[in-house]
Amino acid sequence: MSCDYYFMQWKETLRNLESLVLLDHEYQITKAKDKKLCDAVIRLCGMLGEYIVIYNEALDCLQHNLQVQKTPYLLEIVRAVINRILELKHELKKVECTNVQFLNHGLANHKLTTHNVELDDVLTHMERPDIVKTTIAEAFVNAEKKREELRTAEEEEETEDIQQGPAHNWWDEDELEEELGEKFDEEPETEEMIKTRLMASLIQAHERSRQVIRQITHNKQKRELWEKDLTGTLNPPARLEIRERAAKIIQTVCRAYFEIKRKKKLECKQDELLDIRLCGKANEAYMNKTIEVSIIHETKKRKKFEKQWQVSREKLKQDFINRRGDDLAEDYRDLVREWLRKWFDDIQYFYDIPNDDEGGSILIMKEETPEPTEWWESYKTYLEEKKANKNKSSYQLKQAKLQEKQEEMMRKREELMKKKIEAELMAKIMKNPTMHPGFTYPESKKTEHILEVIEQYRSNWDELDKSEALEVKKLFVIDVDKNNVYADVKLGIMRTVDEDMRQELKVLKKALKKDYENNGEKFPEPMKKAKKRQKKKNKVKAKMSESIAEKMEDLAFKGILKEYPPTQLGDFLGDHNYVGDDQRFNLERALQFCGEARSIWWERCREVTHGFHKVLLVGPRHSGKTLLVHILATITDAILFELDLSNIHSLSLTSAELGRLMSSIITCTRVAQPSVIYIKHIHRLFYRKVPQEDSNMKLDVMKRLITKKLLKRINKSDKITVVASCVDPWLTKSGPLLKLFPVAVLIPDTSYSAVFRLLQRWMNDNQSVPRDLDIHSLAYVLRGYSYGQLKEGLESFLTPEQIIKIAARGLFPMEIYNFFLEDETKIKVDYEKYLKWYSEKTQWGKKETKHVEEQREFKLAADMYAQRAEKKKKEANVRTKDEETLEETDESDDDE
Repeated sequence: MSCDYYFMQWKETLRNLESLVLLDHEYQITKAKDKKLCDAVIRLCGMLGEYIVIYNEALDCLQHNLQVQKTPYLLEIVRAVINRILELKHELKKVECTNVQFLNHGLANHKLTTHNVELDDVLTHMERPDIVKTTIAEAFVNAEKKREELRTAEEEEETEDIQQGPAHNWWDEDELEEELGEKFDEEPETEEMIKTRLMASLIQAHERSRQVIRQITHNKQKRELWEKDLTGTLNPPARLEIRERAAKIIQTVCRAYFEIKRKKKLECKQDELLDIRLCGKANEAYMNKTIEVSIIHETKKRKKFEKQWQVSREKLKQDFINRRGDDLAEDYRDLVREWLRKWFDDIQYFYDIPNDDEGGSILIMKEETPEPTEWWESYKTYLEEKKANKNKSSYQLKQAKLQEKQEEMMRKREELMKKKIEAELMAKIMKNPTMHPGFTYPESKKTEHILEVIEQYRSNWDELDKSEALEVKKLFVIDVDKNNVYADVKLGIMRTVDEDMRQELKVLKKALKKDYENNGEKFPEPMKKAKKRQKKKNKVKAKMSESIAEKMEDLAFKGILKEYPPTQLGDFLGDHNYVGDDQRFNLERALQFCGEARSIWWERCREVTHGFHKVLLVGPRHSGKTLLVHILATITDAILFELDLSNIHSLSLTSAELGRLMSSIITCTRVAQPSVIYIKHIHRLFYRKVPQEDSNMKLDVMKRLITKKLLKRINKSDKITVVASCVDPWLTKSGPLLKLFPVAVLIPDTSYSAVFRLLQRWMNDNQSVPRDLDIHSLAYVLRGYSYGQLKEGLESFLTPEQIIKIAARGLFPMEIYNFFLEDETKIKVDYEKYLKWYSEKTQWGKKETKHVEEQREFKLAADMYAQRAEKKKKEANVRTKDEETLEETDESDDDE
C-alpha cells in the first residue's frame, strides 16, 4: 500500500491510543470498583483487548514506515504499548491465579472479537552480522555436499561389490544365475508398492485413452461435415429471423443463469463469513507470502533511505563544523572560564570540571553544579566529621558502617513484614463475604510513560504532520535534522573543550596552591566522593572465526544445526475457547484452546531477544511442539539447534566427544544470537524408572552434560532460548525437571475447531476431495487424535485407488472415520493425564486449583450469609406483624 495510507492510519491509531490511555487513566484516578471477581476480570480483559488492537495497528504502521526520522518515535510508542499489555496480563494472572486469559466478555463490551486481538508478530530489532549469515548459509551448503558425497560413495561401493564378484568359469554360469536369482529374490517388492504402481499406471492409461478418443471423435466429426459439404447434403443455415430469435433466447437464458450464479456467490460469501461452509479454494499460503514480500520490500526501501539520510546528516554536520566550529569552541571556553572566575571570587577555590560519565561541562551550562557557598558549607561539615573520626580506628569505622547497614536492613525487613501482614489480613477479609471490599482497578506504572512518548511525538511532529508534505511521509526532513545534528556537533565540541579546560584548571590550581602556601594557609583538600557501584560487564561474545565455521559445518552435517520452514503463529490451527470465561465464572475448569496457546506463545517469542530463557513444552506425541519451536525461530529470526536424544545416541559418541559437542553448540549459539536450542524428549533424562528400550542409552552422561556443560554455561544476557519437549511427564521426577525448566506450557487438546481447520486446509490442498464433504461432523468425531496423527492419516488416505473411487462415487465422512478406526497406530490421547499432572505439579496449575477451591468456599459462605440474612428479615417481618395485631386488639378492648 502507499505511504499515504499508512500515514493516515498512524494518525488514526495515535488518536485511538490517546483516548484509550485517558480512559485507562480515569479508571485509575476514580479507583473504579467491581463487587464481583468476574466484573473486575471483564473490565481488565476489555482494556487488554483494546491495547492489543492498538499494538497490531501501530506495529503494522511501524513495519511499513518509510520516514526514517519517525522510526525511533514509533518504536518508543510501540514498546510503551507492549509494556502496558504485559502489565495488564500480569494483573489478570494475579487476579485469576492462572496464566491463561479468556477475553470474550470483555471484548464484547468493547465491540471487539477474538479475531481483532490475535497477536501475530513481535517487535524484533536485532540483526546478526553479515559474516555470521554467510557462514551459516555456507555451513548448510557444505553439509549437504558432504551428505551427497557420502551417498554417492556408498552407491559406488555397492556397485563395485556387485561388479567385483568371485571369478567363475563359463561352465559355472548356471550356478551363477541361480545365485543371482536367489539374491534378487531376497528383496521382493511389497504388496503395497505393487498396488500403488498398478494404480498409478491405470490412471495414466485412462488419461491417455481419454485424450486419444477425444482427438479421434473430433477428426471424425470434421470429416463428416466436409463430406456433406462436398456432396451438397449439408443443411443450409437458418433464416436471419430464426437466428435472431435464437440469439435472444440464449441471451435471456444466459442472463438468468448469471443472475442465479451471482446470487449463489453472494450466499456463499455470507456462509463463509458465518463459518457455515467453505466455497472455493482459499489460498492462504499465497496471501501470507504476499504480506511477507511486501514487508521485506518496505524494509529494503527504508534501509536505502536510511543510507541517504546518513549521508545528508554527515554533510550537514561537516558544513556546520566548518562554519561555526571554532566560534562555538571559544564560546564554551569563555563559559567555563567565567564559571571558574565565579568560584574564585566567592570562595577562592576552583571546583573540578565534572567528568564525562557525570555529564561534563554540559552540567555547567545547565547550572546543575553545586553553588560555591553550598559547597563551602558541605566542606565544613566534611572537615568536622573527619576531625570526629580522627581518633577512631579503622575497625571502629568499619563497625559503624556495618551497624548503619544493619539498621537499614532492619528497616527494610520491618516494611516487608508490614506488607506481608497487610496482605494476609486482606486475604482474610477477601474470604469473608460480610467484609469483602470488592476489586479496585489496579494502578499502572506504564500509562504515564505512554502519555510521555505520545507528547514527545506530538511536540516534534504535529506541525509537520499537518503540512502532509511528501518528506513527512517518506524519506526525511532536512529541517528536523538541523537541530539534532547541531546538538550532536555541540556535544562533540564540548568534549574537546573539556580536555583543554581541564589542562588550564590544573595550571590554575597549581598557582592557587602556591598562593595559599605563601599566605601560610592550608589548601582545601578534595572531598572523597562515594564511588558508584559499577555494573558487571557482560562477557565478550564469541567472534566468528575459521574454527567456529568448521564447528557450524560439523553441527549442520550431524543434523543439530537445522534449517526450518518459515512458520507463523496462525499456522498453529484452532479457535479460542468462547465459553472459557463462563466456565471460569461458574468455578469450573476451563480448558485452553489453540487461540489461548498462541497468546501464551507470543510472550515466549517476545522473550527470545530479551536474554536467556528456558521453556518446557508438555503435550502428547505429534501435538505440534516442533511447530511451535519453528514459529518461535521464524518470528524472531533465530538460528535453530535441535538436540534429539535418539539421534545423539545413534552417533555413538564417547563421554569426551559428547562434552566437546556441547561446547561447540554453546560457542555457535553465542555467535549466532538470537538462537533457539530445542531439546527433544527431555523426559528421558528424568525417568523415575528407565524403560527397557532406553536402558542402553547413556542417559546419566547426557543429563550431566546437558545440565552442566550446556545450560549452566549460558549467561543471562545471552539471547538464547532453550525449549525442551516432554511427552510423558507423569513418568518423570517432576521436581528436578520443573526446577530446571520453571516455565511449563501445556499444549492444548485437539478441539473441534482445530480439527475443522485442518480438514478445511486438507480440502483446499486436494482438488480430488469434493467441496460438499461434511467436515463439520467429521471434525466432531475426530477430536482427541493428535495434530500429527490427523495430518499423516489424511495424507495417507488419498491413495490412487481412493482418488479413482472418489471420482466415481463421491466421498462420505464415515469412510475417513473408519480409516482412522482401522489404523491401530493412531489412538486417541488420554488428555486427562496431562491435566492432572499440570494441576498437581506445576506452579500455575497449583495456583489455579487453590484459587478455584477458595472461590467455591467463598461462594458457599456468601450463600449461607444470604440465607441467614433472609431468615432474619422474615423473622423481623413476623415480629412486626405480631406487634401490629397486638396493638389492634388493645385498641379494640379500649373501645369496648
